[in-house]
Amino acid sequence: MKRERAFLAFLLLVLCADVQGGGQQSKNSPADSCENSPLFKELLTPAGSVLLSAYGFSFKQVLFCSRIDVPWAAGASLLHFEKASAQTDDFTSFSVMKVPGIAQIWVIPTGSGMLEAPHVYSDPHNLAAFNALLRSLPKRKPGETDWITVGRLYLAMVGHSKVISLCTPEGQPSPCSVGGDCVVAFSDRTPHAREGYVKWALTFEAADQSNPVRLDDVSREVVSPDESDSTPTRQQDGDQLNGKSGRSDPPPAK
Repeated sequence: MKRERAFLAFLLLVLCADVQGGGQQSKNSPADSCENSPLFKELLTPAGSVLLSAYGFSFKQVLFCSRIDVPWAAGASLLHFEKASAQTDDFTSFSVMKVPGIAQIWVIPTGSGMLEAPHVYSDPHNLAAFNALLRSLPKRKPGETDWITVGRLYLAMVGHSKVISLCTPEGQPSPCSVGGDCVVAFSDRTPHAREGYVKWALTFEAADQSNPVRLDDVSREVVSPDESDSTPTRQQDGDQLNGKSGRSDPPPAK
């Protein structure tokens, strides 16, 4: 009975929300909540508990769960958890991902205390997890990838779901070079001349007839106000890996 009461109490403590691949929050739906996610249920098993404890995480804490939808990667599951605490200096966050066809569950620590996990954006473990997801996608022809959507998903996985895509240089419709490297950039706010911002640059290897898209490197820099230009024209974001939806960026963070 004690175990059943503890389990029910835990379910009451876990708050759930849905987040789409572009990083925008949507209204809760009982059918789409974290509790109804097969990955969430797998984490509640003894094996799931052992896996989380290896990273220092536990469902004994009060957690806020966000489900990140990936409509262009059928079968993939991605959840993001944050520790709910009244103490402003006591914050923990992590993501959990499972790729179709692979038994492994990837745990990605994203924040501890008030700090981002060290080099979370470029950690080899995190790159490997995301590339496992990309390998699970159907083969695509070169040039079919929606780079903004893919880049947004990676940043959401490492704890940055609300980012703004930066435009590619004028006259360059594709972020890919002749050699096949494709670079997309994002910031934590709309750049202005009077304030600094964080910029992430993701370098992908474009797909070819034998190899899928691959994320090779991610860099992060803080751009100081004197290096900032006027507000750039922002790219439109797509919802699918193929094609563009015409949906524009979310409003800048204040």
